[in-house]
Amino acid sequence: MVFQKITVSNLPLLFPIRQILTSVTALGELQTISFPDQYVGIAVSLKITNTSGGNAASYSYNRNPQFSNLAASSFDTLDGTQVRYLSVNTPAAIGESVLVEAQILPIPKNDPPPLEVL
Repeated sequence: MVFQKITVSNLPLLFPIRQILTSVTALGELQTISFPDQYVGIAVSLKITNTSGGNAASYSYNRNPQFSNLAASSFDTLDGTQVRYLSVNTPAAIGESVLVEAQILPIPKNDPPPLEVL
């Protein structure tokens, strides 16, 4: 599936999502968000916030094997790209989290034609 280049003139209404990814182990863990599966859309704008005060996190998008560091108490944004998958290594402490906020572009739904047309 290929989307056209997004501009203000052809951008449909987006819907925002927020998801908190929390560490349940002392080593942190890898968690993946699949925007097409979980939100029936593609993320076109993301803000990833590491809410931990002392531990770093990391993230990768669209199944890229190289992760980007996200220092403690910092955030990063991804704009002007189409993100289908976001993988996050949560901070290495139980209960610490990463907040993901995104604007989702809905995947167009191709309904079959009505039976009268067939």
